[in-house]
Amino acid sequence: MLSFSCTKEQSLERPLIDQPSPNNDCSINMIVPFNSNSGKGYGSLYITTGTNNQTSQIEWFDSTLQKVDYQAEFTYIKDTIRINKKEFFLVDGSGRIIEFNTLENPLDMSSESYQYTYNYDAQGFLIGKKWYLPSYSTDIPFFTYQYDWVNGNLTAIEVREATGDKRLALKAELRYDETREAKNFLYFLPESNELAPYILSVNLGEKSKNIPQLIKIDLYDSDGTAIKTYTTEFKDYQFTPDGYVSGVFASGDIMDGLPLVNGLTKFEYDCQ
Repeated sequence: MLSFSCTKEQSLERPLIDQPSPNNDCSINMIVPFNSNSGKGYGSLYITTGTNNQTSQIEWFDSTLQKVDYQAEFTYIKDTIRINKKEFFLVDGSGRIIEFNTLENPLDMSSESYQYTYNYDAQGFLIGKKWYLPSYSTDIPFFTYQYDWVNGNLTAIEVREATGDKRLALKAELRYDETREAKNFLYFLPESNELAPYILSVNLGEKSKNIPQLIKIDLYDSDGTAIKTYTTEFKDYQFTPDGYVSGVFASGDIMDGLPLVNGLTKFEYDCQ
């Protein structure tokens, strides 16, 4: 069954330090969601970088309990980025992830193994993904994903069963403000819950050129009937003086692949 859900606000935070970006070689190293009423941060997804600006550690920090909810260490060996003995990425010669071996529940080492493969077009855009259940088959995927790009923006995602009648299971539409570019912003992959903890640390090829305004997702049943719709709107963008997104207000549903972007969300950058 396709894993997708709508979740509510997270409680994750580290202290946010406003940091102007001094040049044009900056990347996000912290996401902080804020309580829309109190203006206080819930928590954060935070990465520490090391050699060659590669992620060495990830933390999801819970400010309510004042503890780290999740932590991962990255180890780089040739074409492999290892998280633990059961979770690792394989990358191509450009550093883009082409395979991810993970678990149904990364906090439970005994949970079912999942495998995802990713492929790109000649321009470096993510165009396909396959999700395998190794306990069932490493040759026949469970679901296949198609990503469509227009004018440098990811505009549509379709997820289908890989066998049988290849029924449509999920369809996403993404809309943008094409008058404003987003410099090295986020990957907006709302269906990719497997990548949510690592979205600041992985290379998935080119990112969308413009800032998102709306994401709409329809889920379908086995008869091809739409049974649930999730919608997220993005507005009130804030920018650093040299054009990086420093904040945004997101309303509506929280997508699995964007678990921290809800209500007022701020971003901090690491600049080289």
